[in-house]
Amino acid sequence: MLNTTKKHYLTKSRFKLALECPTKLHYSVEANGYFDKNQNNDFLQALADGGNQVGELAKFKYHDDPIGQNITIEPLEYELALEQTKAKLSQPGRIVIAEAALLHAPFFVRVDILIQDKNAKTIDLIEVKSKSVTDDIVTARFKNRSNRFESGWLPYLYDVTFQAEVARLNFPGFEIRSKLLLLDASKPCEKDGLHQLFQIAEQLDPVSGRSRAQIKVPANFSLDAIGRLDFLREIDVCDIVDELRHSPIDNSAHVPEPFRKNLSTFMAWSGQLQMSGELAFQGVSKECRSCQFRAPSGEEKLSGVHNCWKLARSQGLIHGAGDLNDRTVPLSIDLWGGGAGSRSFADLVIKKGRAFLSDIQEEDIQPKNLYEGSGLSPLVRRMAQVNSAVEKGHPIVIDQERLSEMDDWEWPLHMIDFETSAPALPFFKGMRPYETLAFQFSHHIMEKDGQGKVRIRHANQWIATQANYFPSIEFVRQLSKALMPTGELFGTVFRYHNHENTVLRNIRKKLVQSQLSEVPDKDELIEFIDLITKTTGDEEKQIGKYVGSKPMVDLHRLVQEGYYSKHAGGSISLKAVLPSILNDAEEVAMIYRQPGVYGKGLAIKSLNFGGSDGHVWLQAEKGNDPYKTLPAIFGTEHGKLNEMLARLAGDDDEDGVINQGGLAMTAYNYTQFNSISDSERHSIEQALQRYCELDTLAMVMVIQGLFALRER
Repeated sequence: MLNTTKKHYLTKSRFKLALECPTKLHYSVEANGYFDKNQNNDFLQALADGGNQVGELAKFKYHDDPIGQNITIEPLEYELALEQTKAKLSQPGRIVIAEAALLHAPFFVRVDILIQDKNAKTIDLIEVKSKSVTDDIVTARFKNRSNRFESGWLPYLYDVTFQAEVARLNFPGFEIRSKLLLLDASKPCEKDGLHQLFQIAEQLDPVSGRSRAQIKVPANFSLDAIGRLDFLREIDVCDIVDELRHSPIDNSAHVPEPFRKNLSTFMAWSGQLQMSGELAFQGVSKECRSCQFRAPSGEEKLSGVHNCWKLARSQGLIHGAGDLNDRTVPLSIDLWGGGAGSRSFADLVIKKGRAFLSDIQEEDIQPKNLYEGSGLSPLVRRMAQVNSAVEKGHPIVIDQERLSEMDDWEWPLHMIDFETSAPALPFFKGMRPYETLAFQFSHHIMEKDGQGKVRIRHANQWIATQANYFPSIEFVRQLSKALMPTGELFGTVFRYHNHENTVLRNIRKKLVQSQLSEVPDKDELIEFIDLITKTTGDEEKQIGKYVGSKPMVDLHRLVQEGYYSKHAGGSISLKAVLPSILNDAEEVAMIYRQPGVYGKGLAIKSLNFGGSDGHVWLQAEKGNDPYKTLPAIFGTEHGKLNEMLARLAGDDDEDGVINQGGLAMTAYNYTQFNSISDSERHSIEQALQRYCELDTLAMVMVIQGLFALRER
């Protein structure tokens, strides 16, 4: 009898891992003891990207009554799932099965939608993905100008190709027809509250004990309750599957040459690896930078990346005398990658054989072109990071000339931060997949009194977490009132990176398309947006370059070009820069280390933190990290949920997008279900307000720190 424990089969997810790096197959087996930052986040990932909801909705595209007719194979256990699939396939006529289980050892797949037509001798495999697609992408057959498959699409294309190969082994004599079902972002939804019909619930897997997402659909639910599903776009990919079946595997630096010949060769090899549990090490590459098996300092579990580094060094692939048992020692792939264009500096230093950041030489990372920007060049930033690792140079680098623009800022200074969501499954009629909803902002003000003394206050905030409410228009209206209470903007508005500008320009498009009866003050709102924003990207190509008369200042760019600290570890994300600048500017840190300073009615006024002592942002027991002093989003009764949420948010946003944004979006999506209680929604709302308040306060602290460092 076959051994049906999960670890003995090459499933879709493990096939994907093998394509990325076959070594991951060994690290992914829980019994081997390796840390995996993606482990146990199925429920939260479902909240964040809506993939499970799209998968449930897709069943109605292929069957009139998928719930009533029970087309889904529910069991997770292999044997039971296989038995139920076999029973359904034995029925006559056209059979539609969701989550069909197919086994041809050592390969096992669960097919999103499988349609068997015994009369026509066809098997349709539909792989459902919550990923948006355009006409141009389909016309190009998912290829770039070099006639190679786009890297972002290749994993999905290999996924459906793998399934087709397993189906061929299971259905000899049948024609296998492979299709992708994707989201067409140009097609609007025709129903209000569609997402409410597919509510996400947390379910514990009784076998593994892990949290997974379960979609709850109302009883007696039918296709009539949904309307047309035009935004679900089916794409025949049989030609692509045929091409990938016969082409060499070329998307992974870690697959050895003999097993790249074609898909069946690779499948046989990776299947054998999966069955044996053998560790297949084939070197290190730039891909290691994003590996989920890198354990942080203090984590009890093993670190896959550090193990690979040990193997690579022992084989002479990389060189360096650093201590690989100390996870605080930066590796060469930790080099900041910003401002590199299409080049990968992680790739360059690995090819040079550099094991650690401290091993990198300036000639390794010389740019191709002379830097013509202002302030610290990308090379200067990278070398400051390298020098910090070898204890050379100063731990703080300031470009006084770049920071001199601070003297020209018009006061008061306004810090704003937005929280948004872009759900795969539209929340409202007329909304398109992945259309942005702006549901929260925070606003801090720094102002000077008559004697030039700076005062700071959390001046405004707005949030909308009620279900069935479109927030974006009122969001702009309230933001305009916050920044211009008298109808005129005084001072300078700040953002951190591009998010706020992008959000406002997207809402502007929505306003332009709206009727005056829908938004009576649309002209005033558009005028406000135009005042503080500028065109970028596709919009600039369409309507030309435009810059408002009082455009927001990008504090992220100012930090990138004017300030470096070794404590930020090469990152320019606000979450990394904040504790760094508080470490470097002790006079600023002292302000926020004291009780009785920050809070309602205190010297620095808050809208969310009360008590006579207010809130102390720098606490030794919290590692002097302000973000760690915040309460959990989901409350104390959801400890495991909060732990997963923190992991989902991540901390590797080298491009500078505020990393708490992913956390806030996930929590907001959770509030959009009618099923949660008012008290739970209120609790989440309060926590989100505190998080967003810190994001704008963090910008205040950064500006205070820069002023202090300039005066030294």
